[in-house]
Parts: sequence; C-alpha cells; structure tokens
Amino acid sequence: MDKYLAHPTALKILSVVVALLLWAVVHFDPESNSNSTTTTAVTHVIDTVKIKTIGLDEKTKALRSIDPGTVKLVVSGSRTRIAAAEPDDYVVSANLSQAPDGQSEVQLSVELPKGVELVQMTPNRASVTIVPMQTKEFEVQVLTEGEPANGYKVGEPIIKPNNRVHVTLPEDELADVGAVSVNVNVKDEEETVSEKKARVIVYDNDGNEMEDAVVSPSVVEVEVPITKPYKTLPLQLGFSGTLPDGLSIAKVTPSVQQVTVYGPQDVLDKLDYYDGATVDLSKVTESGSFTYAIAPIEGVASIDPSKVTVTIDVEPTSERVIEKVPITLNSLAEGMTAAIQEPANSTIDIVVTGASSLLTALQQSDVQAVAKLESLGVGQHEVVLDVHLPSYLHVYAQYKVIIDISDSKAASTKPEVPADTTDQQTDAAGADGGKQTDAAGTDTSSPTPEAGDDGAGDDTGTSSSSDAGIPADDSSSTGTDAGSVRVWSNFRQQADAAVDAD
Repeated sequence: MDKYLAHPTALKILSVVVALLLWAVVHFDPESNSNSTTTTAVTHVIDTVKIKTIGLDEKTKALRSIDPGTVKLVVSGSRTRIAAAEPDDYVVSANLSQAPDGQSEVQLSVELPKGVELVQMTPNRASVTIVPMQTKEFEVQVLTEGEPANGYKVGEPIIKPNNRVHVTLPEDELADVGAVSVNVNVKDEEETVSEKKARVIVYDNDGNEMEDAVVSPSVVEVEVPITKPYKTLPLQLGFSGTLPDGLSIAKVTPSVQQVTVYGPQDVLDKLDYYDGATVDLSKVTESGSFTYAIAPIEGVASIDPSKVTVTIDVEPTSERVIEKVPITLNSLAEGMTAAIQEPANSTIDIVVTGASSLLTALQQSDVQAVAKLESLGVGQHEVVLDVHLPSYLHVYAQYKVIIDISDSKAASTKPEVPADTTDQQTDAAGADGGKQTDAAGTDTSSPTPEAGDDGAGDDTGTSSSSDAGIPADDSSSTGTDAGSVRVWSNFRQQADAAVDAD
C-alpha cells in the first residue's frame, strides 16, 4: 500500500477525488431533492411599502398630499436572499424634482436587495399635490408666565435685535398663523429678566404650535423689566417767594409736562398730578431758564425725570381796568331768592395787574366775579367777590356787593301791594336807589379798591389766579395770599384821585 501511495500518479488521482468531494459538500442543498444540482427561485409578497419622496426643493415648495402613500410589491429570488433581506431594503420613491405646483402624477421607482427581482408593483404611479412656500413678516409678542414678586409689575419687554421675524409656510397655511411669540418666565422675579436665546414659536388660530414653520431668526434676545408699580402724572409746578417790584410773569414753560412716579399702588391711586418741583421767584430777576429738582413726596419711591428745566418770561407790571364784568351768584340755599342791590346794574369794574402781554390779550369773558352765598340766610348781606382770572394775573383789592336774600315761599304768600302804592315806592326807589351816596355826596355804588396803609396793607380780597409775581395753580383761590400784601403806591394814588374826582 505504501508503494502505491508513494507513486506520483496515485497521489494526483487521490487529490482530484478529494477536491470533488469538497465541491459537493459546499453546493449541497438539504431541501433539494437528493438528485437535484440547481437552486429553485421563490416568490415573496410585501403588502405595504411606504413611498419615499425625493427631489423636492423644500425652500420653495411643500408636498401637501401623496396618494396612495404605500404600494404592494411582488418579488422573487432565492429563498436565502429573500430571507436575509430587511424591510428597509425595499425602497419605493417618487421623484418630485419636475412636479409642477398643484396636482399631478409621478412615476414610482423601486430599489431591491441584491439577488431579488421585481415581479410586480401595485400601483406604479402616485398622485401628488404640491403648493408653493411663502414668507411673511410678523411682529413677535412676549408672553410672560407667572407673576413677579409681591408689589412688582412687569414692564414693557424689549426684543433684540428687533421685534420682527420672517415666517415661511406653505401658501395655504400662512393665513392660519395666529401669533408669533416667545415665552419668558417671570414668576417671583424682582429684577429684569433676560433671555439671551428665546425660541420664537409660531401658533395657529387655535393656539397650537405650527411645528413646520420656518422662522428667521429662530431665536431672539428678550429683556422683561420688573419694576415697582408706576403712574404717569401731569407735572404741576409750585411757587415760593415773590418777584422783584415792578416785574410780573408772562409765561412759564417746563421742559417736561409729565413725570413717571414709582411707588406702592395704593399711593399712586391717590395721585392725580405731581407737584414735587418748586420755583423760587425771589431769585428770578430777568427772563431765563432755571433747573429745579423734582423731589419725591411721602410714599413715593422715585420719579423720572428727577429734574425739570423751567423757562420763565417776565415783563414789567402793568394794570388794566376790565369794565362791566357780570356778577354771578353761586351756592344759594334751596328755597331762597337772591337779588343784587349794589351795584344796581349787577356788573362791576375790576382793576387787573400783571404782565403787559397778558393784559393786552385779556377779554371781559376771561374774568369772572362770583358771589358765593352758601350759609347765608334771609336778609341783606355784604359779600366779598371771588374774582377768577387767567394764570399770572391778579387783583389787589376786595370787591364787595350788597345782596338781598329772601325766602321764595314766604314771598309767594305775601299780600299784594296796591298798584298806586307800588308806583310810589318805585318812584322813591328811582329817586335815591339808583345811586348810593355817602355823607359827603360821594358815589359808593361801585366798590373802590381797598389798599393797606402806606401801600402795603393786608389785602383780604379774592382772586382766581396769582398776583403780579406769584402764579396760582388753583383757579379759585380766596383770602389773603403772599402776593396780595403788595399794593402799588401809584395804584393807591389813582384810587384816591378817582374818589376825589367823584
């Protein structure tokens, strides 16, 4: 045996036999018939393969619908190949690169695993609807979540770089945009809240987020001020001191008309105006601009601005007589009747002092003489008039009238007076009731200005405005004021001369 194995020809034959055996083992199919030497192909059905879309420019177009969304595939191949294939290896696609806007049909294409062939695809075409994309600019709103700390308020949010963004959506969805906003949480905050990268969210009209919306820029920087409660109020200037003799205010112009006042809400609710700035007239010797601090009043935390510049125009003091100013009766008790006895014509001449330009523009209708009759009972009364004037004008005297007050009910039940007696009384009244004279024969029916001794008496007259130097914000001030004590010497001389002339 060893002799044959050592022979070269015998070794070659043995090698061929071993090789044939190895080939047979590798190609043997256990499921095939023992006498079959070929592989048999099998058929496989895949019912739902989702259609994939490709080639669509999503910046300019949007796929609104595709019908159907899946197809049925029938494939064939070796049992080994089909068993080894994964579901994702079967790809059906619709190329939309050439699809027009609107509805159209496209041919479907398929990609199969290696060694697997397509027998049938149902359907082999799909209907698609494509709409153009559109971009529109929207204003960004800031929505705050929660409440700041007790006593604090949310201020006006600030958005950087600006509060406008561009939103891109399919044309038919753009009209559904209800709001574009960013959300900022301010719960229990006491200081300004800053969000460096706040995401911009697009909501539809029902408040649902539109996730497909493309926003540019997609994030913004937001600052939400957290402040104490505040209120914007008119600024009312106060005045102290007096102008030098011979000067009067013609015009006062503050640099701001309103101020923002910060403080507790209960304090702010009580304020209708703010009078924290005071102008010292004693330091004003000529027209010019002056800066004054606006001081916080009790309960107020701060004011913005904290200073005000006031431009004051002054002019030489002049005077003017406004003739025949009607006298108005006010505050008469119910059931009473009042009649003016003196002056008989129910009008009065009033001497007004102030800046020349204001006196030149002054009309009779700008002056009101009011007799307040509250708390006065039946009888004859001497009443001091309240004189209402425009700002920066003043009267330096009291003006008095004689008023008869009667009970209207008692008058209605009074017995009638015979006609002839009435005529006699009327004639008698006409003889001496038209003009009242004193013992010297001087006419006293119209009050004359009452000045203090030596030109500086204590004036208790009434005025609606200011004296020549001190403007009054209250349009109906009564009684002695800081300006009423100044009485011009020439005014006294003119008043005395008028009495002597009569």
